[in-house]
Amino acid sequence: MAKVTKVSGLKTSVVMTTYNGERFLPEMLESLRTQTREIDELLILDDRSTDETVRLVREYIEKYNLDKWKIIINEVNIGWEKNFVKAMESATGDVIFPCDQDDIWHLDKIEKMTNAFENNEDIWLLVSGYHAFSENGGKMVTHQPVRTESDKTVSRVVFDEKYYQILRPGCTMAFKKDILPIFKEVWFPGTPHDAALWTIASLTRKLYLYNDTFIEYRRHDNNASLSISHGYKYKVNECERTKIINEWYLSSKYYNERYKSVIYECQVWCDYRIKLLTEKKLVYWFKLFRYRKYYLATKKYVGDLYYFMHRDAD
Repeated sequence: MAKVTKVSGLKTSVVMTTYNGERFLPEMLESLRTQTREIDELLILDDRSTDETVRLVREYIEKYNLDKWKIIINEVNIGWEKNFVKAMESATGDVIFPCDQDDIWHLDKIEKMTNAFENNEDIWLLVSGYHAFSENGGKMVTHQPVRTESDKTVSRVVFDEKYYQILRPGCTMAFKKDILPIFKEVWFPGTPHDAALWTIASLTRKLYLYNDTFIEYRRHDNNASLSISHGYKYKVNECERTKIINEWYLSSKYYNERYKSVIYECQVWCDYRIKLLTEKKLVYWFKLFRYRKYYLATKKYVGDLYYFMHRDAD
């Protein structure tokens, strides 16, 4: 069990990225303004919206005299992925909360999650539960179970063969700025920021779960996350980013011999999977059978056979 050290007075930053978000943005802004713990810095990075998003945000800031809020408009559209990375790197807070434009935060999210950081200096990345709801009445995403070391409200996530697998979306996360230099070192275009943060925190044993729900997770036709294909390209990126972060960890000051065998086996799993998907050599699917425990579920192993046969299936 990690030694618990308390800190106090942590500065909070919320980083929101926007693009044509006028439809749902008012509810999100209101849930941020009325938090039970005031946000110390809120950065809104707009990616060249063509609707009334920028006007709406500016008017909201002026109406409530929100001098700690700032909107930044990109010179050109860079896409949601790079926009989030830019927003994270622009934040000055000790604890940074990524924020989507279309959700609704519970009013105690900032207070309770920041308190968790202040009560345990060991935490780098803290994730929570969420309640998903649909504008269209479609099927809702459900929580993947997250195994923790205890049944406490805030507990460290167990390290196992699936350590690389992100089990909570970025909108449920808050992270210490300490993780950013590592993130900058390993991140590359095509990699979801939340997936990289999760793997880094998992490897360094600084990933924690707050067992409570702090967000209404809105699903609709224009969600940016819906543009993330979990097909061929995503699977290859998953392996490539995991290999890069593993390599960083193995040569870092955080390396622990206890996890060596799991990480080296994961590297082999990544290599075989990349070769199966990119070189289209069926022999690697059979080799992967030995490492099938690194898949989130057995059906993912079977699914790789489909993507082997349909490389462009996204």
